[in-house]
Amino acid sequence: MFRQFVFLCCSSAVLWGQTALTGGLQGNITDPAGQSIRGAEIQLTSASLKAKYSVLTDESGVYRILALVPAGDYEILVTASGFETLVRDHLQIVSGEITPLNLSLAVGSQSTRLEVSSGSINIATETTELSTTVTMKQIEQLPTNGRNFVRFALIDPRVRNSSGLGGDGFAQNRLSVNGNTFRDTQWRLDGNTNYDSMFNNTPLQRLSLSSLQEFRVLTNNFNAEHGSTSTGLVITTTKSGTDQLHGEVFFFGRPSGIQSRPPLANIRVPNQLLQEGAALGGPLVRNRAYFFANYERIRQDRGSFVQGPFNNYMIGNFKDNLALAKFDFRFSDTHWISARANGHRDSNNNANDNVGGLKQPSGMTMTKGQATSGQITDTKVWGSLVNEFRAGYTNSLPSNGYPLFPQIAISRPGYSTEGGSSYSSARTEVYQLANQVSWQHGKHTVKAGGDFIRRKVRDDQFDLFGSYTFPGGAPVDGVGPTLYTQRFGVANLTYGQTQWSGFIQDSWRIFPRLTLNLGLRYDYQSIVDDYNNIGPRFGFAWDVLGTGSTIVRGGYGLYYDQPFFHGLTQRFLLGAVNAPFATYSIAPNNPAFPQFPYSYPPDQIPAGLSLAPRNLQLRGNRLLSPYTQQWTFGIQQKLGGGWVLAVDGIRSLSVKQFLQYNLNAPSPYPRTQPGQMRTVAEADATRPLYNPALGVSMYEGVAVRDVKYTTNGNSATYHALNTSLSRRIGSRFQISGHYAYSAAINSITDDHLGANPQEWNDVQRGERGPSEFNQRHRFVGNGSVILPWKIQASAFLIMASGLPVNPLTGVDNNGDGTNVDRPVGFSRNSFRGTPQRSFDISLSRQIALWETFRLELRADGFNLFNNQNYYSFNRVYGNTATPATAFLSPVAGISNTDPARQFTFGVKLLF
Repeated sequence: MFRQFVFLCCSSAVLWGQTALTGGLQGNITDPAGQSIRGAEIQLTSASLKAKYSVLTDESGVYRILALVPAGDYEILVTASGFETLVRDHLQIVSGEITPLNLSLAVGSQSTRLEVSSGSINIATETTELSTTVTMKQIEQLPTNGRNFVRFALIDPRVRNSSGLGGDGFAQNRLSVNGNTFRDTQWRLDGNTNYDSMFNNTPLQRLSLSSLQEFRVLTNNFNAEHGSTSTGLVITTTKSGTDQLHGEVFFFGRPSGIQSRPPLANIRVPNQLLQEGAALGGPLVRNRAYFFANYERIRQDRGSFVQGPFNNYMIGNFKDNLALAKFDFRFSDTHWISARANGHRDSNNNANDNVGGLKQPSGMTMTKGQATSGQITDTKVWGSLVNEFRAGYTNSLPSNGYPLFPQIAISRPGYSTEGGSSYSSARTEVYQLANQVSWQHGKHTVKAGGDFIRRKVRDDQFDLFGSYTFPGGAPVDGVGPTLYTQRFGVANLTYGQTQWSGFIQDSWRIFPRLTLNLGLRYDYQSIVDDYNNIGPRFGFAWDVLGTGSTIVRGGYGLYYDQPFFHGLTQRFLLGAVNAPFATYSIAPNNPAFPQFPYSYPPDQIPAGLSLAPRNLQLRGNRLLSPYTQQWTFGIQQKLGGGWVLAVDGIRSLSVKQFLQYNLNAPSPYPRTQPGQMRTVAEADATRPLYNPALGVSMYEGVAVRDVKYTTNGNSATYHALNTSLSRRIGSRFQISGHYAYSAAINSITDDHLGANPQEWNDVQRGERGPSEFNQRHRFVGNGSVILPWKIQASAFLIMASGLPVNPLTGVDNNGDGTNVDRPVGFSRNSFRGTPQRSFDISLSRQIALWETFRLELRADGFNLFNNQNYYSFNRVYGNTATPATAFLSPVAGISNTDPARQFTFGVKLLF
């Protein structure tokens, strides 16, 4: 055994692989005296999958069924000569896991059936990770606004959205896990990466709900087969065809007239959503070849509230098409291949209500996105060994935007913003090869494998015109602009990165009641200078009484993040001394200040700007991969009446996170009382690179203001106590509640363009405080029940505390050129917004038509009690001792708030 284990360790570098798409079931069949029963027949079936498996127990009474498609409705039937037949239902198989199930047969006749309903929730006695699995049944039943599969991640209280759920594309899909930035959340589709490396905040490929087989969220202490993140993973698995033809045709509509008006809006705005599509799966050649296909079409007309200078609204149009085709071919019962092709294509002329609030229709922008992907998976079984090879390719356009009415931008703070002329297009290609070997032998379940990913990006962008800033408020005759800003040049960037990884994982059932999970993982990413990213994993699960009713579990792991590829790379290309872009801000007293409304040609920098200061972004000499150490410990206990209680403690420490220092920061300006200020000229004169003769700071022959230098200087901590209580009674009733009490602390969040501290000279200590994504209390609950007249009711509840708010004076007190100064005596994120509440409900009923055809009628209500959930607040405390009247008032906008109450109605034809 040891030599075999060493062989797998040594060969993991060439066994390309990562996560399995299938699960397994194993256990021991015994008589009433505890003696093993040899030759007992095990039949495993799934009604939803139309699948059936049959095996016999070996000499030790042990059975194993590997490579099972994930589902929650498996039924096991056990027969043996001289014993009663045992039937147990509602077994759940999860991808990537071997589910243990030991059964005892009663002496008697085979014709006597003992049916045992697993009405209570099964406890995984050998799993050490903290995760949440959403079964296909829950996917079909739970209310999901917009049929967006990402919403299922919110069932886990350690996951929350970081912007309003009513937005479009990436904005509504930003998920923060364990109080960390959404850019660290990883995505998987059928085992391969589905991570948007351009913006690190959304799944690269979008899917229709009708194509999902399983949805999982891994948040803590996950095994070595999972990597590239220290926060969490969202894993989706698509459906396959079966030996029986099955499918659905559906239509869902959100009628505009009955929806509540958006939060803070004083008029109703149109909001109509139409979604229609179909799915079909079945055999091409019975018992040999299968197919599954899905298509969904989405059309939305959404009004955006424009509150200045006159209350009005603008109707934006969103269109999206999603399609998937999958083919499975079985060469034999031990060898099969799967091929998937899928894609989506969308367009939106007002994404995330870009026009709205103070932004006028003249700034309307058209955005278009698309993704096309293909994947081949080859699975081969040799007895207790399963090999899974995957090859995938994705070509996507996650960012492509252009103004519909290109013109000079005009900003009047507090009154209106008009125009715009920014063009951008970014195309990405992702190539992936992966292989994983799973080996079941005695007390060991060993997995080993590796992964290779190559990403390439073509990034183009430019501006046609500049922008003028006027004094705040309405236009005044004779009052001209106070600032002119223009970005010169055209960026045609090409860049890429290579990733590869290897792992070894052993789930060792060292004693009948104790399982150890031992793993080791290595990750490499070419855009950093780190080559020793070795992450050990350890976990244990102890079945205290040996009955599966009390499980104590815990573990430790070291996890490496995948740094923000696009932001980290593009930042240094566009922020360098010789960057293709140069942005200048010109004051009216500068001879180069243009005559309003003139704009310079985008490729002609005025001669008078030779000493106009620029901001630079520099790469550190040696950038390392950030990593996190996690500790977990918890207990899971079966209670009376089918209830299951789980309590878990979590602690994590993240180090080597990216942080920017300013090599040309002004000297510190400590304030002791409100109202103290230093002018920009006074601050500039204290900068280290300041040249008194020229009256400006110089760096490598270029006039500069801020010279930001990226390095590994940040750290973060996270502590949480998670509690859950769940109950299930057969297939008629299920309920669960999950509560997380947590604290996430860091120094500063290094986002896409970097974040500015109050004082550059004291970033770590001065900015230490709650994370922007921290939510102290969060409770989520969901459940379903079958009511009279066969009405299926499902509900989803979220209750959470307010989000952190960073108070600002609203002025540049220290003269460093940024308005991020805080009032005297207040630390970063020292205030809280209003609590969040949301309750969604779904009612449905299926009506039998003829033979296998059924009609399902459905009604969904979202945010049923019309709670106002805000993500952004007015942060201007003021430059005085008392807060301004508008301080902590919520900010309107679809990305800043959750939607108001909405209703959706649907109909499905199922067969």
